[in-house]
Amino acid sequence: MLTQDEAKKSGSDFTRELLDAVPAGIIVSRQDGRISYLNEEAERLFGYSRHELIDQNIETLLPDRFSGNHADLRQSYLQQPSTRYMGAGRDLYGKRKDNTEFPLEIGLRPLIADGERFVVATIVNITRRKQLEDRLAAVIDASPYGQLLVDDRGIIQLINPSLLTLFGYEKNELLGKSMDVLLPERYREGHQKLREGYVQKPSLRAMGLGRDLTGRHKNGTEIPIEIGLSPVDSDAGKMTLAVVTDISERKRLELNLKQANAHLEEFTYVASHDLKSPLRGIADLVEWIAEDLGNNVPAPVTNNIDRIRIRIGRMERLIEDLLLYARAGRRHKESAAVNVPELINNIVDMHPVPAQFSIKQDIHINEIYAAKTPLETVLRNLFSNALKHHHGTTPEITISAEPSGSYCLFKVIDNGPGIPEIAQERVFRLFQTLNSQEAGGSGIGLALAKRLTESHGGQIELISNSEQPGCSFHVWWPRFSRKDIDD
Repeated sequence: MLTQDEAKKSGSDFTRELLDAVPAGIIVSRQDGRISYLNEEAERLFGYSRHELIDQNIETLLPDRFSGNHADLRQSYLQQPSTRYMGAGRDLYGKRKDNTEFPLEIGLRPLIADGERFVVATIVNITRRKQLEDRLAAVIDASPYGQLLVDDRGIIQLINPSLLTLFGYEKNELLGKSMDVLLPERYREGHQKLREGYVQKPSLRAMGLGRDLTGRHKNGTEIPIEIGLSPVDSDAGKMTLAVVTDISERKRLELNLKQANAHLEEFTYVASHDLKSPLRGIADLVEWIAEDLGNNVPAPVTNNIDRIRIRIGRMERLIEDLLLYARAGRRHKESAAVNVPELINNIVDMHPVPAQFSIKQDIHINEIYAAKTPLETVLRNLFSNALKHHHGTTPEITISAEPSGSYCLFKVIDNGPGIPEIAQERVFRLFQTLNSQEAGGSGIGLALAKRLTESHGGQIELISNSEQPGCSFHVWWPRFSRKDIDD
């Protein structure tokens, strides 16, 4: 049976072994800062043996830049002792025996034993965490998008170079300041409520989509932006990471495109209205003249009247083609499953193919999801052109379709006279024909095909056939439903 002293010694040994098993450093110091106990993990962290630190001042374990005012901080703590954490949100470091430093976090707790007051410090080496934080900070700094981290009060805690460039500030002008400085004044009053609402229900969220959201540059100008918000948990509390994208260039392009389309539509509708009416009047006058002349009309006069009728017909088709071209800028949103072999067969069947023509099909895809009408219009236009401009002795046209990534690649290839290299760059422009003697051509067909293709997220190209005569038109058309096209 153990004596009282033996039992006390046994309990002390157990407590010491228990503390040595703790994976965090533990240091107990007296009121004057002298170390009275440390566990094995504390020895390992600082590189000292236990007997080297007992009765040494705690400042021995601090870098010189921190040890100067540590005595005042220690006395302040002893006047109001409590369990608290140090280092959360701040950079604290310990100094090893070899004078190297390591980042740490410290938990403090007051202790009274045998009538004497002590301070228990629990120490955690956060080197690994700091390395991860530094890597994350490096990633954020390298981002081409502006990023800032704010706390629940909207105070900026971290900011990357891209955002500084975007808003024209230096880093020290924004760190520790309210993010409201980056907002136009008219938004600041209402922004606090929005921020508080987000703090209550944080989530991954996009701001600015579909709205005219702007930020305020240092010089007072406003910048159109989009913002993505992400909640971040940190030792300093809940934070929000905001990713800010400057969409000034996109806004300019959207405005330019919108204006260009509006001007084109206005021109074509006005032109068609202003031209159709007098053209119809000219056609009526020609018919009246023909009726007044009767049957005994000299052949040259009849020939000239017929030529006028032909030119009036061409002008009417030109006006209709202009209207089609203007409407081609509008994207069809009614996408559906399209049977590709059936689509190609219908296009071929719709055109009267001369007996000497050889039409081949090479289809390697069965179905795509697309707007059928514009796609059919483009392919019909290309097939019609291949028929109309082929004057060879053994005419051949091949229509093929195959998957090409997220697109379906259509090819319309002929062995006709081809297009001169000097003219290939302008074939997709309005009113372009290969020669002035082309009958019935308005020069709008390929321009219409290009406009339809691009407005539906595709691409069209004329590929030169270097090894054989003829033309090869390639059309890449999206074969799946896409958010950026269908919405």
